[in-house]
Amino acid sequence: MRSMLRGACFALVAAASLSSCLSYQEVTFKGITDVQVQRFDASGVAARVNVTLDNPNTYRIHVIDPDVDLFLNEVYIGKAKLDSNLVLAKRTSADYSVPLHATFDGHGTQALGAMLTAALSGKAVLKAKGTVVGKAFMIRKRFPFEEEHAFEWER
Repeated sequence: MRSMLRGACFALVAAASLSSCLSYQEVTFKGITDVQVQRFDASGVAARVNVTLDNPNTYRIHVIDPDVDLFLNEVYIGKAKLDSNLVLAKRTSADYSVPLHATFDGHGTQALGAMLTAALSGKAVLKAKGTVVGKAFMIRKRFPFEEEHAFEWER
C-alpha cells in the first residue's frame, strides 16, 4: 500500500513538473483560405478546408477528437470528422489542408436543400462550431471554437 501511495505521489509530482515546463501559448486561427467540396450526396459531404494556424509554442500540437457541428447557410448539416491527423508544427504560422467529412445523421433533406440553394445562388456560408483537443506529450486540452467562411459555390 505504501509503495502504491509513493508511486501515485511520484506520478503527481512528475505531471506537475512536466506541465510547468510546458508553458502553453494559445494557437491562433488566422482564417480559412479555401473550401473545396469534394463529394456530396444523400448520405453526407466530404470537403477539404484550407486554414491558416499559428502555433507559437516550442512543441508540436496534435489535433484530435473533434466534436464539430457543420452548418451551411445556417442549416445544420451534420457532425464533422477529420479524415487524417492534423499536426501543428512548432513555432510556425502555416497553411494546413484539413480533409473532413460529415454524415447528415437524419438531416439529409435539410442539408441537400441548403446545398441546392447554395448551388443555385452561387454563394454559401460554411460554419463550424464545436471543440477539438490539442495534445502535446501526455497533456491534453479541449478548445472551443466557432468559425464561419463565405465562399463562392462553383456551378
